[in-house]
Amino acid sequence: ELPAYFAFTLNRRNAFFTIMIIMTVVIFDSTIVAISSYSGLEAPESVNIILFLIIFLVFAIVSSVLIKSVKNILNSYSYASISRGLRYSNSIMIVAQILTISLISLIILQILITNQYSITSLRVQTYISHISAAVILSFLVFMFGRWLASKRNYTVAIYTLSFLLVGINLIVSLIYLDAYFSVSPKPDVSSYPIVSYVTNLSPSVTTELFSHLSDILSLTSFLFLWIATANLLKQYRHKLGQARFLVLMGLPLIYYVYPFQSFFGDPLFPFLQSVPPSFSITYVLTFSATKQVGALLFSFAFLTAYSLINDERVRKSLLMSAIGIAILVGSIEITPLQYHVYPPYGIITMTFLPLGTYLLFAGILISAKNISRDAELRRQFYKRAESQLNLLRAIGISEMEKEIVMQVRSLEDNIVVSAPEPETLSDEKVREIIHDVLSELYYSK
Repeated sequence: ELPAYFAFTLNRRNAFFTIMIIMTVVIFDSTIVAISSYSGLEAPESVNIILFLIIFLVFAIVSSVLIKSVKNILNSYSYASISRGLRYSNSIMIVAQILTISLISLIILQILITNQYSITSLRVQTYISHISAAVILSFLVFMFGRWLASKRNYTVAIYTLSFLLVGINLIVSLIYLDAYFSVSPKPDVSSYPIVSYVTNLSPSVTTELFSHLSDILSLTSFLFLWIATANLLKQYRHKLGQARFLVLMGLPLIYYVYPFQSFFGDPLFPFLQSVPPSFSITYVLTFSATKQVGALLFSFAFLTAYSLINDERVRKSLLMSAIGIAILVGSIEITPLQYHVYPPYGIITMTFLPLGTYLLFAGILISAKNISRDAELRRQFYKRAESQLNLLRAIGISEMEKEIVMQVRSLEDNIVVSAPEPETLSDEKVREIIHDVLSELYYSK
């Protein structure tokens, strides 16, 4: 249990503050290698170790507080009402958190005592983070796929495809990183300047292939998430005006796509080597937060929906989703970790992945279940035209249909019929009847 002074109230201000803290940590952890490479400047070894220790402590505290916050919300529901996928993901997240803190603590102890750390520890942590995140994300994709099969919806389809691509990208990234770790000439990473690790890294044809595949998957999933977010926020075209809305939505997309010009050769790289280090540092910091800026945009769809709903349970689950999608999109960064520098910058960014998928899955599922069981809340949704509610309407109705089908099946299993060959309805037929009834009740009004 966390001490009382770590108590965390999940509201929009605290959610936004938490997102900004995590994004700051991720940006620093994932750019320090690039800053040293471009500028040639590097902090003393003792300073790097202290900085690494600080960002690890921030991760341990913030992630533990968020997991505890989700646990408190889940405790307000009966055990039977919590889906099996959510129970499994909760167990996976707790185990991954314990193993992660233990392994990184071990790496820090190795650094402090022996001035080196085992690359095996880094490799094991890579597997823990990516596999646990991929498993939880598979629950999310399966849930969206089931909703999509129940009720065709454009936004649900886009989110389903984007999360599926993110999951595939996690597997590809794991293979890519493991290829680098497996060919490391030494079992331990010793104390050397960061630049020496970057300049001595020699990618193979295989790693280059997986690198390009990861970039393609990352870009494609980002585009689909951007499309889904633009659809949820389209009402702001009238509030902000067409021009301002296009700028708001277009800048993060352009900002994200810009670094991919390096595929055709980076014309600024020779220039950066000859300019003052301060300019190089500014350049790297400016164009290294591309994923984090997009992550903030994607979380904005859930943060704005928060203000449109009065139900406190749904509001909290929306904030969980906002934090989760920001962490997930902002933490898919494998570039610094491939160099396995000393200390291992990039590992903290990677360890946020399971937390992001867990918060996103739990937040969306709890929202759907609350909406499916509250008739008054659903009626309010149908009376309002805000685009952010489109996703909630769709998943709420789809979840309600699924629960009714399960209840009908449960009744069929428990009723004894005297007829020799009782007529049974298929799941698809039951779903079709329920869908027709719901459409008649809600859409016709």
